[in-house]
Amino acid sequence: MCKKLIILVLLVVHQLPSATANEETLSGVELRNLRWDWEVYDEEVNQYVPFFKQPNTKAIRFKLDFNKYKNSEVKLLLTDNCFVWIEDELVYRTMGRELVFFSLDSIQAIYKKNEVNMTIFSPQFNEKKISTAIVNEEEGTYSISKDWLLKKRIDQSQIDSFIIISIVTLSLIALFRSFNYRLFQEYFSLSRSLQLRQNFDLIIAHSPIAWPNIGFVIFYAILVGNSFMNIGLFQSDVHIDFPFGLSKGNRITMGLKISGCCFALMLLKWLLILITSELFKIQKARHLHFFTYFRHSLIIAITMFILSVIYGIFEGSLITKGWSVIQAMVVAVWSGRLILIFFVLNKIYTFRKLHLFSYLCSTELIPLLLFFKIFLK
Repeated sequence: MCKKLIILVLLVVHQLPSATANEETLSGVELRNLRWDWEVYDEEVNQYVPFFKQPNTKAIRFKLDFNKYKNSEVKLLLTDNCFVWIEDELVYRTMGRELVFFSLDSIQAIYKKNEVNMTIFSPQFNEKKISTAIVNEEEGTYSISKDWLLKKRIDQSQIDSFIIISIVTLSLIALFRSFNYRLFQEYFSLSRSLQLRQNFDLIIAHSPIAWPNIGFVIFYAILVGNSFMNIGLFQSDVHIDFPFGLSKGNRITMGLKISGCCFALMLLKWLLILITSELFKIQKARHLHFFTYFRHSLIIAITMFILSVIYGIFEGSLITKGWSVIQAMVVAVWSGRLILIFFVLNKIYTFRKLHLFSYLCSTELIPLLLFFKIFLK
């Protein structure tokens, strides 16, 4: 009897680790153990380093390369109170020891990138109880997948931000139209903007740096920044390599930075025209030149915003080439504006063509080439 009891106890003890192993190896064949890719942030060197160099941490991250693994899943065995982040989005929190799966194909469809960073944070991080791996996708694993939660959270966040940005901007347009109706009509007159004989009956009564015109410069900067916000919200794979740190942070932050940059550049534009017109002795053309340039900029900005709203309504499905399409449009429109300004100034004033061309090279062509080189690289 004792002999049978001992054999039974040994069998039970033998089965206990197997049950735990079955839990951890659920969902197919392991393709890669992501523990070897763990990174932690080292504040001393201000960058991420391999986990083994800084094991005492509360958070680890690793990259998910979608090009290497298709029809696969991220398998996470997590402890209680673990937070899972993808890029800058909190996507899941555990309420106990849990086995969680995320489909790589679903993540790629949401973020539209070739790779993303996944971060796991826990106030009581225990590396021995946390497992991360890439496994092949098998039927049935979606029953414990949280991809629906991820997609719902990101999509709703995008839509909410898009609605708020669009409503605020449309309200601002209505506000400017109500309080500065005649000035608004003169600035946004498409027929006048395409004429060779430009008229600025009300606009030219104020200096370019007077408050009515400064208000429209701020309005222009907001239109451009909010257009980039709307486009960026639904075009996650746009690799905008702006200088001066403009492209760092999320799309909202990037849009605010672009607004500030546009405001500063427009004021610098007036200063450039002011100085160059003095050098070329054509002071009488400076106001006409600036206001023609600025009127075109406002019309381009409001057109860009309207297109961004249409783009957001269709959740980015209208444009597939993304940033390259925007670049081509910018090059075409800005080049067309330069040609129109040449004919406008040549029509009204009797400048020698070579003299006018040299002036426009200094104020328009060279800055335009620098803009293309720096901002659209």
